[in-house]
Amino acid sequence: MGLDNLHGPIPKVEVHSTVKAYKEKEGRYRLRGVRCDDCGEIWFPRRFVCPKCQSTHLSPYLCARTGRIITSWVDTMGFPAIGYEDIDERVVAMIRLDDGVTVIGEIADCHAEVPKDTPVEMVIRAQKRDDTGNLMYGFKFVCI
Repeated sequence: MGLDNLHGPIPKVEVHSTVKAYKEKEGRYRLRGVRCDDCGEIWFPRRFVCPKCQSTHLSPYLCARTGRIITSWVDTMGFPAIGYEDIDERVVAMIRLDDGVTVIGEIADCHAEVPKDTPVEMVIRAQKRDDTGNLMYGFKFVCI
């Protein structure tokens, strides 16, 4: 099947949006979530309605920058995902932050699985390239 048989334009999977990047900057660079004023639960990323009690009374909350690894795995991706062409494999972990919030993040400067209960700290590092070729930064974790 040749390209001449396609009907319509080829869709893009991801498009860089300056507005979207600006709106997500608090979660991407500072791990800012929300705390429910009614039930006290902490949520990351931020929500507009509490999933536990359905309250809309939420306050900004800055999540802890340190935590411990629950589990980790090596993600080989199998194919170059958009923006990650420069990365062969990466170590990803589920991390319980010191305030009880659980996040999934990449472990920087590591090429093998990290043992359970290893202490980690959040850092800002280059994550991938957007569709214009510019580097996009975000949070990763390093072992401490």
